[in-house]
Amino acid sequence: MRPISRYFGQFNIVLFAPEDLLVARGSPSDRRKFLDRAVFNLAPDFLPCAQDYEKVLKNRNLTLKSENMGASQKEQMLEVYDSQLASLAAKMLRARIDYLKAIGPLFEQGFESITRTGLPAKLIYQPAGDIEAGSSTEEELIESYQLGYQKNRAMDLARGSTSLGPHRDNLHFELASQPAANFASQGQLRAMILAWKTAEMQLLASVHNDPPVLLLDDVSSELDPIRNEYLFDFLRQRENQCFITTTHPDFVLLREERCDFSVEDGVFSRISEG
Repeated sequence: MRPISRYFGQFNIVLFAPEDLLVARGSPSDRRKFLDRAVFNLAPDFLPCAQDYEKVLKNRNLTLKSENMGASQKEQMLEVYDSQLASLAAKMLRARIDYLKAIGPLFEQGFESITRTGLPAKLIYQPAGDIEAGSSTEEELIESYQLGYQKNRAMDLARGSTSLGPHRDNLHFELASQPAANFASQGQLRAMILAWKTAEMQLLASVHNDPPVLLLDDVSSELDPIRNEYLFDFLRQRENQCFITTTHPDFVLLREERCDFSVEDGVFSRISEG
């Protein structure tokens, strides 16, 4: 690991927080946010696309719920929103799928390195509805979404919400071809997230030819000793700059290239420098 130094210009950041360890067994929305944060790190143009999608989705849902529009006006508005939403949804879905294809092998290797059990771990993306995301082009996805919005129009009007799109998709973690949320132990679930984060760091470094900055927010206190040791073994082999918050310095398994600071009563001070 590199010692703490000043950075200039643009750089990538990978955040590893305690709540991330709960993602595999959490809600689909938590996993979508977890995935989208990683996609944006790799492809910055993903964020404005996702933001535009949320805006159009909000307007479409408001139109679906509206009691002040006639049926004809509502249909015209929905046709416009369907076209806009289909294009943005296709871009979001393609970006998510491409990212998972890139990180998948690194994730699988990382999980085996951490657990050494021989049990295969997989990342499975499940689009809402009948969308076939695997080998579809962006143009084909746009057409699929437009057809889906038309097919679900009556149901969406009855519910007052949009039932199809990336906001309804799910990311599943699988262990030995079984849903990890139901069959994996707590330690295995945490190993999966640790494998994801180490894979994310490797992917960013290879694509941008520059190691990302890693922020570890009191994660070590949530990991068992074996997995915490794996994490720091991994970090020792990398050139990443790393900032770590912890409740006890013994959780940080580094002796060299290390600077320790404390925060007490709002006062920030240096303790030591390795």
